[in-house]
Amino acid sequence: MPLSLRFIIPHIAAFVVVAGCAWLAQWQLERADEKREIVTRWNERKAEPLATLEPPYNLPQPIVGVGNWDPSRQILVDNRVREQRTGVHVLTPFQTPDGRIFLVNRGWAAWPARTAALPDPGVGIVAAEHRPPRVREIEIRGVLNTPPGTGIRLGDAEIRGNGDWPVLVTYFDHGVLSDLYGEELQPAVIQLSPNHAAHLTGDTWKVVTFGPERHTGYALTWTSIAIVVAGIWLVLTIRQVRERKR
Repeated sequence: MPLSLRFIIPHIAAFVVVAGCAWLAQWQLERADEKREIVTRWNERKAEPLATLEPPYNLPQPIVGVGNWDPSRQILVDNRVREQRTGVHVLTPFQTPDGRIFLVNRGWAAWPARTAALPDPGVGIVAAEHRPPRVREIEIRGVLNTPPGTGIRLGDAEIRGNGDWPVLVTYFDHGVLSDLYGEELQPAVIQLSPNHAAHLTGDTWKVVTFGPERHTGYALTWTSIAIVVAGIWLVLTIRQVRERKR
């Protein structure tokens, strides 16, 4: 390898590492700002009538709405853990007077084994006081929010089952679920108020998975790595220049 090339490669490598760490630090700071904005919107916004909201929705948005439950066509989001127990999130269709369909996340239901029957809280798996009331135009309160997330998505959203309801899905995919509910299905999910009778556990919803403080900590970590690498590069460069002058 030519001497000049051997001399320049470490500089290029150091520059790439420092630039990459700086970019990651900036990205984490931006994520921290996004999380702060989400928390602020969650805490400070007043509940708006669901009928007045139109897509694209500015999420999260506390809402109050009226409509009809359809517990006969529920979606179960797989791989949800509560208190170290496996289960699903139960999403029940809720149709508003204008015909729009919102999936309402009513919380967690146990599904202890793959060989067990799927939970179906709308038809008697849970206690009667937790079942959606079968009356017209009931009122619900909650937060209109992004659909429940998942970890790394491997492949397309999978719908499991033999055509019967409830339907088990690996994660929320609006395009796939629109094939089941039609174009009236909305791209946002209502997180039902924990004190509502149809909520399954009464657990409060997390505003974010983890707060802006963790993103800030990650940014400091990446910045520290960049500073250390830059310092090592500077020391080695000075030493290399001195040796070349001898």
